[in-house]
Amino acid sequence: MRTSIVFLVAVFLILGGCNDTRKPNAANFTTAINRYLAKHGQACTYFAQTFPMDIPTSGLKDQYGAAPQMAALEQAGLVRGNNTKAVIQGMMGALGASAPRSVRRYELTDEGRQYFQMKPGVWGQSSAFCYGDESVDSIVRWSGPAATGPYTQSEVTYTYKIADLAPWATHADVQRAFGDIRTTVGGISKTEETADLQLTNAGWDVAGQ
Repeated sequence: MRTSIVFLVAVFLILGGCNDTRKPNAANFTTAINRYLAKHGQACTYFAQTFPMDIPTSGLKDQYGAAPQMAALEQAGLVRGNNTKAVIQGMMGALGASAPRSVRRYELTDEGRQYFQMKPGVWGQSSAFCYGDESVDSIVRWSGPAATGPYTQSEVTYTYKIADLAPWATHADVQRAFGDIRTTVGGISKTEETADLQLTNAGWDVAGQ
C-alpha cells in the first residue's frame, strides 16, 4: 500500500512539473524567448560589400558611410588598410568600370576573422561583424494570456543582455561610426523588446519561429 502511495505521489509531481511549463510566468517566458534568441539573437552589423573592400581615396574624409566605418574597424584591429590602385565598378555595374584610381583597400585581420560572418539577407549573402548573443535580462510585463483563434497567446515585454560582448563593439570610434551598434550596446538592460508567445502542448514558444 505504501509503495502505491509513493508511486502516485511521484506521478503527481511529474505531471505537475510538466504542467508548470504551461503557466504564464516570467521563468517560462524567459525560457521560451531564450530558446528563440539562441537561434536568432546574434548581434551583428552588416555591409553591402565583402572583403577586400576598396574605398576611393577621394572619399576617405567622408563623415558617413563606409569610410569612417572602416577607419573605426581599423583602429579596433579588425581590418587592415593599405593604399593601392584599383578599378571601381559603377553602381550595380550599370555605369561600367572606371579607370584605375587611388583607393584604400581594407582586408580582414586575424582578429577580424573571429567576428566576421557571411549571413543570409534579403539580397543573398551579406557581410557581417557579429559581436555577441542576446538573451533575456528581465521580463518586464506580459499581456493575457488570451485566446486568439485556436491559440492561446501572450505579448511579452523584456529587456536583453549580451553574452560575450566583443570589446571592440564598446570602442567610442566604433560606436560613432555604427549607429546600430551604439543603439544595441547602449540598450543593454534598458531597451524594451516584445515577443509574441504561443502556448503549445510542450509549453510556451515564440510564435512563428
